[in-house]
Amino acid sequence: MRRLNRQYPLYELPHCESLRHMLALQVKDEPDRVAFRYRKGRQIVERTVSHFLNDVDALGTWLFDAHLAGSHIAIISPNSYPWLVAFFAIISSGSVVVPIDKDLPAEEQGRLLKHSESAHAFVADRLAEGVGKAASQVDVIPFSRLDELMAEGRARLEAGDRTFVDYKQDVDALSLIVYTSGTTGDSKGVMLTQAGILADINYGCPHFNPEGPSMSVLPYHHMFGLVVALLMLVNWRSTVFINSGLKSLMADFQESKPVTTMLVPLHIQTFHKMIMERAKKEGKYKKLRMGMKLGLMLYALGIDVRAKLMEEVRKPFGGNLRFILVGGAALDPYYEREFRAWGIELITAYGATECSPGIAASRNYYHKEGAVGLPVQHCQVRAAEDGELMIKGPIVMQGYWHDDEATAQALRDGWYMSGDLGYVDKDGFVYITGRKKNLIILSDGENVSPEALESRLGLIEGVNEVLVFQNGDEIEAEIFPDEARMGDQAFFDGQIERFNQTLPPAQHIRRVILRDVEFPKNSSRKILRHEARKDNKNA
Repeated sequence: MRRLNRQYPLYELPHCESLRHMLALQVKDEPDRVAFRYRKGRQIVERTVSHFLNDVDALGTWLFDAHLAGSHIAIISPNSYPWLVAFFAIISSGSVVVPIDKDLPAEEQGRLLKHSESAHAFVADRLAEGVGKAASQVDVIPFSRLDELMAEGRARLEAGDRTFVDYKQDVDALSLIVYTSGTTGDSKGVMLTQAGILADINYGCPHFNPEGPSMSVLPYHHMFGLVVALLMLVNWRSTVFINSGLKSLMADFQESKPVTTMLVPLHIQTFHKMIMERAKKEGKYKKLRMGMKLGLMLYALGIDVRAKLMEEVRKPFGGNLRFILVGGAALDPYYEREFRAWGIELITAYGATECSPGIAASRNYYHKEGAVGLPVQHCQVRAAEDGELMIKGPIVMQGYWHDDEATAQALRDGWYMSGDLGYVDKDGFVYITGRKKNLIILSDGENVSPEALESRLGLIEGVNEVLVFQNGDEIEAEIFPDEARMGDQAFFDGQIERFNQTLPPAQHIRRVILRDVEFPKNSSRKILRHEARKDNKNA
């Protein structure tokens, strides 16, 4: 039977006092529950929550015995089970975790290690030599040593050493220095507490229930990937399959058969294009469209046969996928409707590293197209006079590491000034209309949101990726085309001419610039807007 799209009671979960306490509660209730699954060579490895907590306790005990506890400790590695063991052990030992992007050049990794005052770093083996050269002052610990270190810790535990296990954490103390993605400029070190992360978990999880096994895809060095797309799933006691990279993504869908996963809009757009292009190639496009239309019509009448009608579409995602939590950038509501026709609900979310990171999220059965969700409990969201969204609550950061000026600009009377433009409707749903610093202001005073234009331009035939820029008093669109339309300037000029007819004159796009390569992105697949034109010889 169809669930009505209206507010309903929040889900209830045990209250977590620390991240280790979250694991301890689960071990007490379900010690043999499989917490994680992942690939190790050609094998699929399973780890119960008891096994995971034992590994965390072993490494944490070693940290104390080796006198590393209480220092700043970085992690530089792809997503993996050892990454999570290291994270839980470090943050639970009174140390400060510094997650660093594995894909950054070694020189930049070294700069961030120095800036964050990291004394030690757990590093993927293939990166250890480069990190060691770039940051000679840092004690580099290759992940291949983890089993050895945990063995030493277990020996200490068996000998009665309970220093780590009984350690009383100050959850209000600095716990993480997380560097922003730098999509619009230089990255900053955000100072977060375990209390802030716990507030996001305790107050955010009641919004959304994964309703089954899940898959973790987004990088853990970003807060959305770590907290929303991993820790909240762990708190829900969902068995999490750890995807280690894009190369194995589709194979991991088949292996894990998740009910829920978390992705960014670029994933959504790519999957949609993949499905539609395959249908056209196989001569099934009209049949697919008819099935989607029929499925939505019946769903509106309370008859849900979408999964059966769209069985072939759903196969690449394992066949059981029902929810995708989407965050990190704007997503056109068109995709919400398309995926809903496939029996997959796109649950939109809004966050910022500075807010631990979850600010708002839609619910399994309560959402509005175009909205990014309802604020998490005990979190206030409001729009300033100029439309900038302001956030207040226990999720807000302490400030920026060694940057008092940026901290003063971002935090005002306890409110975090997000830099996002938007509004909150009468039902409390939050909407994002663009970024304040990206806003195009023309000479006649007209304000144009490039994100709003980009969202619609992305739906035009032949457009793979697109950004909108201001050039003097004119608006330009820079497009990375599909392979079949690469370099076809006349085609895109015609498409934009027709597109302009749907816009007021002030918003008309006066010039189309084509790219030969995709836009530069960070490891979360978010376009680095400030870098976009530097590498385009056509601009």
